[in-house]
Amino acid sequence: METWETTDKIYAALDRFEDAIDGWQRPAAYGILRSDGCEIEPVRVNLNEHYLPAVILATVCGHSSGTKSYDFDDVMLDRAIELLAPAGACPDFDHPNLAALRRVREHGSPSDLIGVVFVDDLDVVPADDYIRHTIGAALDGRCENPDGTTTLWRPTGPQELALVEQSGWRAWPPRLADQPIFYPVLNENYAVRIAREWNVPASGSGFVTKFHIDTPYARTLPTQRAGGNNERELWVPAERLTEFNEHIVGTIEVTHRFS
Repeated sequence: METWETTDKIYAALDRFEDAIDGWQRPAAYGILRSDGCEIEPVRVNLNEHYLPAVILATVCGHSSGTKSYDFDDVMLDRAIELLAPAGACPDFDHPNLAALRRVREHGSPSDLIGVVFVDDLDVVPADDYIRHTIGAALDGRCENPDGTTTLWRPTGPQELALVEQSGWRAWPPRLADQPIFYPVLNENYAVRIAREWNVPASGSGFVTKFHIDTPYARTLPTQRAGGNNERELWVPAERLTEFNEHIVGTIEVTHRFS
């Protein structure tokens, strides 16, 4: 069996599949969903990421662009798994969509209804339940405001906060060499817990900050689950932090202080 064990081979495969679909447009979000006929469960939903599984699912469905949902039978599942399986040889990616497809195929009930959804506009008001669940899962836990901004919180210590103050409360400082990710969080309670339980023991005091970034940019950053249901973060690679700061709207404010 062919394998794509390097990132170069992964991206080459992505190019081949995308070039093969006339009018192909990468979705803003897409997902694999399962229903028992009563309730719909998002098995795996992706927001502006993992484009190889997206185009492989589209190849199997016959999708090229727009917001649409498709029924997915066992034959289509097997074909999608077959086409995506070579990517599993690359250790540089986690392959959550391949794992989701295999889980659905191996552990699903014969009566389950499987849907694959592609969304090009996250602001659409869908009549289709599968599309509605996909958009809801893609934006899970986000505080999107009517003014076009998204509210984020960041637990921090005194040293980082001093650098934020030096910026005029308008930017986060560059990451250190051992800090490849900058992670604001999606709810204040989670930020409070980190500030109390981690920042205070580590540096004597902890702070919770609140700020806003423009929503279209925020939607380019997938939600990451750090643990429980309310432990959601956005992960910003260190090399994108300058770009991230450019999308902050207004100033960064301190909402809680702990010592």
